[in-house]
Amino acid sequence: MSDGGLTKLGINGLDSILLGGIPRANVILLQGVTGSGKTLMGLEFIYRGIVQYDEPGLVVLFEASPDKLIRDAAGFGWNLEELQQKKKLQIIFTSPHGFDQELRSPDSALLETASEMGAQRIFIDGIGLLDPDPGSKSVRGGYRELLHQLIESFNREHLTAMLSLELGSASDSIATVEMADFLADTVIQLGRERHGRRIHRSLEVLKSRGQDFEAGEHSMQITGGRGLEIFRRVQAPLRTNSKQPTSSTMRSIIGVEAVDSLIGGGIFDGSTTMVVGVSGVGKTVLGTQILREGSLAQKTRGLLISLDEHPAQIIRNAQTLGLNLEEQVADGTIKILFESPQELNIDLHYARIIQLIEEHDVQRMVIDGMTSYSTAIGEIGVYRDFFHAMVAYSKQRLMTTFFNYENPEFLGISSYMPDFPLSSIVDNLILLSLVEINNSLHRCISVVKSRGSKHSFDTREFVIGQGGISLVPLEPNLVAAAPLQSYSSLLGRAPTRHSLFNPINGAAAMQNKK
Repeated sequence: MSDGGLTKLGINGLDSILLGGIPRANVILLQGVTGSGKTLMGLEFIYRGIVQYDEPGLVVLFEASPDKLIRDAAGFGWNLEELQQKKKLQIIFTSPHGFDQELRSPDSALLETASEMGAQRIFIDGIGLLDPDPGSKSVRGGYRELLHQLIESFNREHLTAMLSLELGSASDSIATVEMADFLADTVIQLGRERHGRRIHRSLEVLKSRGQDFEAGEHSMQITGGRGLEIFRRVQAPLRTNSKQPTSSTMRSIIGVEAVDSLIGGGIFDGSTTMVVGVSGVGKTVLGTQILREGSLAQKTRGLLISLDEHPAQIIRNAQTLGLNLEEQVADGTIKILFESPQELNIDLHYARIIQLIEEHDVQRMVIDGMTSYSTAIGEIGVYRDFFHAMVAYSKQRLMTTFFNYENPEFLGISSYMPDFPLSSIVDNLILLSLVEINNSLHRCISVVKSRGSKHSFDTREFVIGQGGISLVPLEPNLVAAAPLQSYSSLLGRAPTRHSLFNPINGAAAMQNKK
């Protein structure tokens, strides 16, 4: 199908990488190593053209058996036999030499067949086989001439062509690739690499004449019953003509006035907040309350993302605190996305997040466990790029987003995010910490920064009970169990108690002075 001069290939995710498709009649070269998915992509290009855009197509094979091709296609739900019976598809099995002779013939049966069936697409699998003796200089010239003939034939018949080429390391193979790359309008390279003990598939558009495209290496996945899926790399910048929106609307974080007063009255729509704290301090509870406040009081849809806890466990834990998260999950106002950190594909994961946000119009999001992403991704640069991408996307949508980060330091914090310094990117920074006083631990909350608002620098004690997080009231006259305002250096390892709040120590001090 042509859209504004572009032909849609129909492969999930690829047209968006090509910003809508490719210019009609472009010749596409697929190159890659064995097992990278070249034949599958070419076949799907033909299949999608027929069933989605009513564009009949031809498939030319030199090595693979048509019967095996039909069998393998059935595994993806593609009925090629039916398409052949309807004269929408023609699979041609021939030799490289026979194909060469066919092209040179003035009355080519191949092109006549294409014309009779109204073909608009053609896939030729393995054009490297068309060069019988690449060691001969004259034959190399003949190979270049053959490619020229191919391209001229496609242009004459108005065919959008896709050709596959096996990559090798020999000098003759390199020369073949260079010639094909030069003559093709669009060059797509497919990769298959081992990352540790797993396999990573990738796709990169090396060039495409007459258009712009998303450069760089994107992730590719082969899915049974569906086919190929391409996932845009998270590092690719957002393409939008609109200015980044902003908002002056402030909303409550969790519906607790005392907490809102700490951060200056609430948070702006579209702001990003990093919540930093050790394990067990209450980050997930705070995230649950944030989403429930949005759903119940502000009528906004929410999304909770976790690599650590399964949705059933998150719902159970919330229930023990009287937070009925199951009700919001059941009615769809809060979605939970859980993916195991094992073999996490960050491009695929990012695409699923974006899809959920746009399908359900999410306005509040909590990513619970940024530290787990560091472990799962393994590459600090990709980890940082994912974080940048989420912040940029959140701001573009005016979506209020919270990132929970587990700091490894138990008592006393020397760095908010030891992995990499990204706290400057977010608008707000909330610190949840544990303080040891006498023989017990106390939970504390501090607002380190809040852009655009006059926040408090007080450190307040909070408890977790029925209903979630609540602040311990300030009681300046309390002596028996002094509140946190009786101490200094609460974020250090050894908070110091003011003698002003301890009559016994104060009296002793006065006695010593006398």
